[in-house]
Amino acid sequence: MSSKVTQAGYKVIVDVEKINRLLTQLNDKEAKKAIKAALRKSILVIRKGAQSNLVSLFPSANKSVTKGGIIHKPLKNDINIAVYRNASGARIDLLDKRKKDSRSYILRFIELGTTERATKKGANRGNMKAYNFFGDAVTAKKTEAESMLEQNIVDAIKKIVNKK
Repeated sequence: MSSKVTQAGYKVIVDVEKINRLLTQLNDKEAKKAIKAALRKSILVIRKGAQSNLVSLFPSANKSVTKGGIIHKPLKNDINIAVYRNASGARIDLLDKRKKDSRSYILRFIELGTTERATKKGANRGNMKAYNFFGDAVTAKKTEAESMLEQNIVDAIKKIVNKK
């Protein structure tokens, strides 16, 4: 039996019976760990796509930067993924408020662009065009990540079962 889950306007088809049969071999903690690992592996596909889009637009996003004696990691590494603790899902975003030295706000400017700006005295500061590297990666890789999810869950469960 397959179940269709509708969320945010798209459907994901998963073979629930097969996964439930495998999950009965695990306790709750192990099952949660397996599902989180599968979610993380599936969402990495979108992150890699966004990183490659960013580097193709801005090759310098692949290199680390030193400013004021502080070494910043490459800008492409500021694309953040997070798997929810209760294993109910995952998210990928550009703003990471958890890290003190994050430069991910720059990614937001690259993705969305900026409007024409001026100082109080009227000096022009220009604008920045929107490149949509992140949105393009999400639309291109979303179906691939969804199709990989079921297989990743099965693989993660089998990996934990084989360790026992």
